Amino acid sequence: MERRPNILLFTIDACRPDHLGCYGYSKNLTPNIDTLAKEGALFINAFSQSAWTTPGMISIFTSLYPFTHKVEARGDSLDTKVVTLPEILRENGYAVPVLPRFVDIPNYRNLGFDAVGKGQFEGKEAEDLLKLLHAYKDQPFFIWYHYHGLHLPYNPPDSSRKEIAEANGMKPAHESEGVSLIKTKSVIKHDAVVFTDEEKGLAVALYDSQLPPLDDSIGRLTAKLKEWELYENTIIIITSDHGEELFEHGFVGHASTSINAKLYDEIIRIPLIILWSKKITHKRIGANVQQIDIMPTILDMLGIANTNALEGRSLVPLMEKDQGGESPIVYCETIMGGYQSTEVLRNIRLRCIRTERWKLIAKNGNNVDTYELYDLESDPQEKNNVAGKYPDIELDLKAKLSAKTGDNKLPGKR
Repeated sequence: MERRPNILLFTIDACRPDHLGCYGYSKNLTPNIDTLAKEGALFINAFSQSAWTTPGMISIFTSLYPFTHKVEARGDSLDTKVVTLPEILRENGYAVPVLPRFVDIPNYRNLGFDAVGKGQFEGKEAEDLLKLLHAYKDQPFFIWYHYHGLHLPYNPPDSSRKEIAEANGMKPAHESEGVSLIKTKSVIKHDAVVFTDEEKGLAVALYDSQLPPLDDSIGRLTAKLKEWELYENTIIIITSDHGEELFEHGFVGHASTSINAKLYDEIIRIPLIILWSKKITHKRIGANVQQIDIMPTILDMLGIANTNALEGRSLVPLMEKDQGGESPIVYCETIMGGYQSTEVLRNIRLRCIRTERWKLIAKNGNNVDTYELYDLESDPQEKNNVAGKYPDIELDLKAKLSAKTGDNKLPGKR
């Protein structure tokens, strides 16, 4: 009998799709990722469920919105009654190993992975993945790897930083306060420093300088999968936990790094590439898709029936026949400080609901009740808040938001 396909889920922390060549970036920084995108399904409008890592990743493994799975702050753990993707795959004969550092905090308990021994892994970015793959290459596996190299601080190898900075007409050795923070701090509190235009440009160059090492890791991964004769029978999914602001709305980072959450598209838009050389042909798919769709898609591709109450949908019809019905409404939510949230920040919730044309952002809790409305057709950069100008649209989106979250819409009602 033909061996069941392996599944490799490669998530990239703080990855902006618009800085990858396959999504239209003019700089040739990601040739290996771009090559894979030409072989598989490339989703142009994929969105995260949150503005920081944990809620979005748990949504991937459960196909549940954050308000349903309730792993939304530091210290939260998934209810053991929730059925997860690793658990279902284990029941169907898959090995589900994971590196210990990905599940050694409360946020990632009860996901159903089998943590491997720490002794054989050194914590080197991407190298541990190759060791793990080699150890399990002779049996069907589901392996998740989270690449951290794009996250703040933006401090790539000197050679890469120098090359890209000089291409932008900047001096890589320039060490102002803002640049020093960007290169050394994983948390830069919103408005802790006022960045000059030169510093903003250099920050973007530093972020970009981290893309070639990521792409090299993807290239080595692909080469090893082919060398070990795994490539053709492995479903490869490349995606992200969330995006990253690069000064589009005044600052840099995301909820956990700036301690000031936002849900503009640069934060919630993510890459999503799905490959399986045996079954998937190249397509660029424009329909709105979400992190909660990844689990049902994997199960559908494997032919595993699922009776659990998943909130996402399978993307197989989109990949096979360009059929998926109407683009769903995208929903995201976050507490204000992400992983760094204080008790006060935990009680303020930022939520958004997004159709193809309109986006409503709501901020509620601790006597805060504000709304922003954007017409994405005329204002794709979300610069012009038109709340109050389209009362019918705003009322409809507020109703949809309330219907989506129900009684869970505010922290005090949890």
